[in-house]
Amino acid sequence: MNYSTIYFIGAVQGFILAIALWRRKANNSSNHVLAVWLVLMALDLSLKALYLNGIRSFVLRPFILVQLFPFLYGSLFYLYVRTLVTKIPLKFKDIIHFTAFLFFTFINIPYIIDPVNKTVVDFKHFNLILDIYSISYVVAGLLLIRTYRKNLNQQQVDTQDVDLLWLKVMGYSQVVIWLIAVAQWVLPIPGFDSWFIYVAVALWMILVGYLSLMQQSVPEVKPIQSKNKTDDSRFDEVKIKLDTLIHDEQIHLQPSLTIGQLAKKSGYPEYLISLFINRVHNMSFRDYINDLRISEAKTMLLDTENKRSILDIAYACGFNSKSTFNSAFKKITHQTPSIFRQGQIASLADVDKY
Repeated sequence: MNYSTIYFIGAVQGFILAIALWRRKANNSSNHVLAVWLVLMALDLSLKALYLNGIRSFVLRPFILVQLFPFLYGSLFYLYVRTLVTKIPLKFKDIIHFTAFLFFTFINIPYIIDPVNKTVVDFKHFNLILDIYSISYVVAGLLLIRTYRKNLNQQQVDTQDVDLLWLKVMGYSQVVIWLIAVAQWVLPIPGFDSWFIYVAVALWMILVGYLSLMQQSVPEVKPIQSKNKTDDSRFDEVKIKLDTLIHDEQIHLQPSLTIGQLAKKSGYPEYLISLFINRVHNMSFRDYINDLRISEAKTMLLDTENKRSILDIAYACGFNSKSTFNSAFKKITHQTPSIFRQGQIASLADVDKY
């Protein structure tokens, strides 16, 4: 089957998305990495489309070269994630992440530039190395995402605007594509080869490009530097101070509360507040504050004299949206706020019957 049309459409979309991402101001450095990656994949697809359409003598040399481009894709995903979540710009030393591509290109230069050769060089003997190398970089990128989310939850309550779902989709879908490639290499299936796999690559490239264009800026979140990872002797003091801030000042109801604000208000360093919450309550900062907020919300919902709507209660408890409130409430109580309120009303009605 000739997949050249799909390749061509994917390539055109890739070039357009690359231009849009390069010009986008949000997440600028990481978008430059993604734009370069999309250009390379679009070039790869373009040459494949031309090759399948019989324009072989003209594109043979670059076509042989782009067969080695997959050695770049895992590395570029890792660098894209790294520049996005750590804000560490690319440096010259990052060339180390391209050593596999440079090495295999170097040893294959005779085949790439050989004017006598009129056929495509078979690089199948690199498949296992390529698959392991690329999957390891994708896994490394996914671990960076996981670490970022963990640090974010340790420092902020309202994280709904930092949606990294597209990064997870990008990472896990790549793992699937690479595993399909491994399966094809280990157990070849007629008609199911690299040409077919690149159809998935073309669709993936378009999906990821559009998803990344819709993302907001990803804030920099540096891990809290802990000076003491054992139980601190000041935990009792911290507990008393936090209880005062919660019960007397209701600081947990403050919208967009951060651990930095809580630490400043308490007079204790961030690392100590974080350590106390993690060790004593066995929660992240985000879950700890949400647990306090939901307890407050449950009290309001149980109050039959309280006629406020669920949305008003959500705002009163520090949540920025009803969807975030519903999600946090359901996570803790295993039911929605409306069902919780209706259940309490029904219980009271049953009591009144007796």
